[in-house]
Amino acid sequence: MIMPELKHIRASYRVSVKGLIYEDGKLLFVRERSDTWDLPGGGLEHGEGIAEALRRECREELGAEIEIASAAPIIIPTWSKKFDTPVLIIAYQVRLVSPPTTTTDVSELRYIGVDELGQVELDSTLSAMMDQFYSQ
Repeated sequence: MIMPELKHIRASYRVSVKGLIYEDGKLLFVRERSDTWDLPGGGLEHGEGIAEALRRECREELGAEIEIASAAPIIIPTWSKKFDTPVLIIAYQVRLVSPPTTTTDVSELRYIGVDELGQVELDSTLSAMMDQFYSQ
């Protein structure tokens, strides 16, 4: 029997896949329709595998094909101010098979070094975890 006061509580979180694309020690970031920068990637769709989602998101955001380069992901629980919900980020190091370009989803691409992070506004889900990505 479900207790009446608990039946409306739902446990939910957003799963997001991210691609870590390095060039000369810098990470590739994308700027979508906002002023914040994010790693290429996005939400996992129902029934979609993680690698499949990451490839789809990189095609949509970068217009590029990728290969997953790391055997194990970095998994980070965080919070999205945009969606006001918990987010589980699954990030893999990837290699570009074709060159990235701006798309209808992304207005700008930029490789950003760890020393430049204070000069850009990052998506709220990333700000506390950047050290983990640059230590790869």
